Amino acid sequence: MSEIRISSIKVKNYRSFGEEQSFVFPDKNYKKPVAIVGYNNSGKTNLINAIKYGLYEGINEETFELKDFHKCKWENSPHFETKYSKKIGDIERSYTNVSNIIIIGNKISTVDDYTDNGKSQKWQTKKDCQIFYINFHTIKEQISTKKTSWGNLNSFLAKHIKKLIDIDTSMLIKKSTYETEVKIATDKVLENSKLSEFISIIKRNYSTNLRDNNCEISFGLPDYEDIFLQMIFKIGLNGDNANLIPIDHFGDGYISMFVMAVIQAIAESNTEDKCLFLFEEPESFLHENHQEYFYKTVLCNLSKRGHQVIYTTHSDKMVDIFDTKGIIRIEFDETKKQTVKKYNKVDENKELVTMKEYNNFIKFIEPNLNRILFSRKVILVEGANDILVYKYLIDKYVKSIKGEKYAETYLNFLNIALTVHHGKSTANFLITLCKHLGLDYFAINDLDFDSNSLVSQLSTFTEEEMKNSDLYVNSDKKAMITVNWQLINSAGINRIHFNIPKLETVLGYISNDKNSLSIWEHIKEIELSVLIDKLLSQSLKDFLEFSNLVVGNNVLSSENSTETNDDDLPL
Repeated sequence: MSEIRISSIKVKNYRSFGEEQSFVFPDKNYKKPVAIVGYNNSGKTNLINAIKYGLYEGINEETFELKDFHKCKWENSPHFETKYSKKIGDIERSYTNVSNIIIIGNKISTVDDYTDNGKSQKWQTKKDCQIFYINFHTIKEQISTKKTSWGNLNSFLAKHIKKLIDIDTSMLIKKSTYETEVKIATDKVLENSKLSEFISIIKRNYSTNLRDNNCEISFGLPDYEDIFLQMIFKIGLNGDNANLIPIDHFGDGYISMFVMAVIQAIAESNTEDKCLFLFEEPESFLHENHQEYFYKTVLCNLSKRGHQVIYTTHSDKMVDIFDTKGIIRIEFDETKKQTVKKYNKVDENKELVTMKEYNNFIKFIEPNLNRILFSRKVILVEGANDILVYKYLIDKYVKSIKGEKYAETYLNFLNIALTVHHGKSTANFLITLCKHLGLDYFAINDLDFDSNSLVSQLSTFTEEEMKNSDLYVNSDKKAMITVNWQLINSAGINRIHFNIPKLETVLGYISNDKNSLSIWEHIKEIELSVLIDKLLSQSLKDFLEFSNLVVGNNVLSSENSTETNDDDLPL
């Protein structure tokens, strides 16, 4: 019986990681998988690789190149410090693996790769414990059981089959009988055959080439232990046993489902061992319904059985927002040019989203969860018309400076999401969630009051001061004042912009129907400079990183716009 569990890892100067980042994983009492989330290029794969190098993959002078050093500088030498526990039988011990790359003269000189006692435990850990790394981006490689040209096994399936063969005494007992029967059968099939004659000619010529060395040549099956690694899985569709098709002939999504079955089989057959499973984006080739199925059926069930599961993902279908202890969220800091930890809290006793908020979850959180988890920034707006207007405004402004193609992808390129919250109370809830997960946010709301000074007044009040103020006491809209105060207090004065009293009024749109097409036609008649003055505060411009755009002369004039199709909705 074996058990392995990683408890923490520190990563420094490895690829996108610069300054040391420390990650903690829940203990064995936590029976759920751990998701590493973040947008593209945030460093998720680098973190998984760090776990592999820190825990069980040996490091030597040939392992890394300059490109593996942070910012490709020799002075930024990779460092890993991994804490984990290993239990063999009844004996359990905790270990700390430390890996340091020593550089002399712009060259890797030596590698200190050791555990507490000064000796590396990595080889022994791989031998003693069940560790599975599965990269779903290379799904067909994951089902290959063949050895490489160097005689290595790369796929998790090949390694597992090899391990089953090595420990199965009943198979070893049958070895000599099998080899004898196979030789007899092979000789009988080849007897007096053209193939046998061909092999004899090869033997004669080869012996001559070796200066008449009387060598022997046998044409048959691989060695007993390797036979099972030369086999392939075949599938009979719809119960067809007569026409079996090799699994690698199917599509990646179909193979993903097969790999899912293999993982389930490993878990079911390992009733005593507690394994470590590392997955790279298991949703890669799965429809979103199957993504959720994989999460619940495979990942969660593995964890319930006591296995530790750590995986990277881009799918909100594979994250449990009701239990954020199992979320590690990372981002790439554009200022420092390095990966940073934004969320990793395993000791929290109170979860942000509970079943009490299920109604709000279905209405407002679930539709926006992907944006909150996988965006760099999020702008929270009240409704559909706000989305319409602000997308148009941002597109038109960027287009006037950088051109149409750049404008079309500006928000996507910066990984900034526009999200509808449908009301101030739900905006509060989403802001709290953004702050909880370390996501940069900005809120745009209607004030629903005519007073320009109300925002600055409310921003200075405590709740008690607000309720004792003349502003509150003498108002017939106390609930609205309270909601606005809560929103300002939650967002922060530099993270919120109010349209006073509402968006339509700021635009000069006098109709009360809020018809999107009418508003669309209306805003096209307003000059860009006017829209910017009315709708963009300086803090919102900074949030949108407009200062990084090179501004030419008179770019705010509508006459200078390079747009080509004003009739297309910016959706």
